[in-house]
Amino acid sequence: MQTKRRHHSPWYALWGTLCIGTAGAATPEIEFTGVSGELQLNLRSGLSLTTESCDAPKWRVNRLFRRAEQELDQAARALGYYQIKVEKELQFKEECWQASFTIDPGRPILLDRVDIRIEGEARDDPAFNKLLQETRVRPGGQLHHGRYERLKTQIETLAAERGYFDGLFSRRALQVDPAAGQADVTLHYRSGRRYHIGTLELDQHTYEPRLLERYQNIHSGDPYDAGELAALHRGLADSGYFELVSVKPDYEGAADGRINVRVQLEPIKRTAYRVGIGAATDTGPRLSLAYDRRRINRLGHRLQSKLTLSGVDSSLGLEYLIPMQRPHIDQLSIRAGYREQDTDTTTSDTATLGLRTLGKRNGWNETRYLDWISEESLIGDEITSATLLVPGINWTRTQADHRMRPNRGSRLNLELRGAHESLLSDASFVQILAAGKWVLPLGKGRLLLRTDTGMSLTPDFTDLPASYRFFAGGDQSVRGYEYQSLGPENASGDVVGGRYLVTGSVEYEYPIQGAWSAALFVDAGNAFDAWSDGIKRSAGIGLRWRSPVGPIRLDLAIPDDQSRDNFRIHFSMGPDL
Repeated sequence: MQTKRRHHSPWYALWGTLCIGTAGAATPEIEFTGVSGELQLNLRSGLSLTTESCDAPKWRVNRLFRRAEQELDQAARALGYYQIKVEKELQFKEECWQASFTIDPGRPILLDRVDIRIEGEARDDPAFNKLLQETRVRPGGQLHHGRYERLKTQIETLAAERGYFDGLFSRRALQVDPAAGQADVTLHYRSGRRYHIGTLELDQHTYEPRLLERYQNIHSGDPYDAGELAALHRGLADSGYFELVSVKPDYEGAADGRINVRVQLEPIKRTAYRVGIGAATDTGPRLSLAYDRRRINRLGHRLQSKLTLSGVDSSLGLEYLIPMQRPHIDQLSIRAGYREQDTDTTTSDTATLGLRTLGKRNGWNETRYLDWISEESLIGDEITSATLLVPGINWTRTQADHRMRPNRGSRLNLELRGAHESLLSDASFVQILAAGKWVLPLGKGRLLLRTDTGMSLTPDFTDLPASYRFFAGGDQSVRGYEYQSLGPENASGDVVGGRYLVTGSVEYEYPIQGAWSAALFVDAGNAFDAWSDGIKRSAGIGLRWRSPVGPIRLDLAIPDDQSRDNFRIHFSMGPDL
C-alpha cells in the first residue's frame, strides 16, 4: 500500500463517536404503580388496551378501559393473586390518550397440599425423579397457573419420549380457596409399562451394515428412548453418507409393549465438484477447484482433492478417508500435498505426505498426525532446505448460537508438534500453538476478541524452514501491517521469522442498517526471538456486510509504526468463527 501523506498523530487518535437520532411518533402512555417484575409484565400483556394507538376511536378506548378491571383480575389470578384491587384513570390529551392503574395485588395464594404421584414402571425412572425434584410446584410455593400447566405438559411429554405410550392422568386437580389464601394440587399419572424397540430397520442398500452400526446406540430390544433415536438421526445425517435421513417410529402399530422403528436413508450423490472465487488483501484474488468422490466402495471410503491458486499462496492436496471403528477415532486420513508460498518476506516450496486420525474426545475435535515434510525456502537472503518427520496432535472446538451470524460463541485451537534429528529429520524442535476467538453480545452490537500464540523450543532456529517460523501482520493478525511483515530481521533488514508469536485483537461491531455493520478495532502483537522485543499496535474502523455467501469485511487500519505505511486497507471474507 503506497503512502499518500505523512502524519504523526498518535494511533489511538483515530477513534470517534457517531450519534444518529430519530424522532418517533406519539404513543399512548399506560402506567402501572404498586406492582413490578413478572406481575406487572403479565398485567400489561393481558390488557387489551395496550393494542390501541393514539388515533384509535375514543369510544373504543373507553370500552376497553371499562373492561380493564376484569382483564387485570384474570392476569393476576394466573400468577396466584386472587384479591387484586384496582384504581384507574383515563385522560384524553391533544397528542394522545393516557391511562394509569394503581394496583394493590393483595397477598398471593400459597400451595398447601401438593400430591404428585407417578405410578407404574415410570415410578422408578430416573428421568421422572429428576423432573419432580426440579419442579417449583411444591408446598409453601406461590400458586402459579403457568407452572402447574407446564408440569402437566412436561410429564406427558417425558412419558412420550421415554416410551410410556399408554400413560394418562388418573387424577388432576387444582383447588383454590381465596378466603384461606391456599391452594391444593393433585396430579396422579399412571404410566403403564415402558415400550421397547421391536425391529430397528435401516432402509438402505448402499453401504455395509457394519459401517452404520457405529452410529447406533439403540438396538432392537432396548427400551424406547426418543433421545437416543434423535442421536441416531443426528449421527447418520452428519456422517456425510446420506442426502436424507428419516427416523420413523410406528406409533400406530405399537402393540404388546413393542414399537418398530424404520430409518429411511437416501444416499448422497457419489461425486461432487466445487468452484470457489475469493479475494483477500493477504493473498489477493483466489481461485479454488475441488473434487470429492464421496463413495468409493460400500465400506464408506472417500477421496477428496483441492487445488487453490493465488499470487501468494497456491496448493494442491489429495486426501483418502477411511472410516474407523476404534473409540474416539472416526476416520483415518492418508494425505499428500504440495504448497507454494511467495510473500514479500519468504518464498517456499513444500511437499507433504501424511497419516492422520480424526475423531472426538470430550467435546473436542482431535487430530493426531504424522507428516513427512520436504521444504525448500528462501528467507531474506538465506536458503533453507529441510526434510522433517513431524508427529503432532491438535484439538479444536467451536461453539456458537448461530453458524453464519453468531451472537455468542467461541473457537479454540491447541496444537503440539515437533521433530528430532534422530528420527529422519534435519532439525530438532518442539512447538506449542494456541489460538482463540470469542464473540460476545454487548449492547446492540457484538464484541469480538481474538488471540494467536506460538512458541518454538529448538537448539538451532536457523534449521527451521519458513513454514515452521512465526510471522505477524495481515488481515487475520495485526492489521495496518503487510502480510507476514512483522518479525525479527537479519542484518540486511529482511524479516526472517521468530521463535515466538503473540497477537491479539479487540473489536466492537455495531449494526447500522440491514445486513451492514460498522466496526472499531485495536490489534497488537509481533513475532520475536526474545520476550523483550517490541509489540506493534494498530487501530482502525471497518465495514461489514453479511452477504449470502458469508461475512465480507473492509478495514482501514493505522499502525503505530509508520515507517512503511501511514495506513493500510484490508479486505477479507470468511466466517466469524
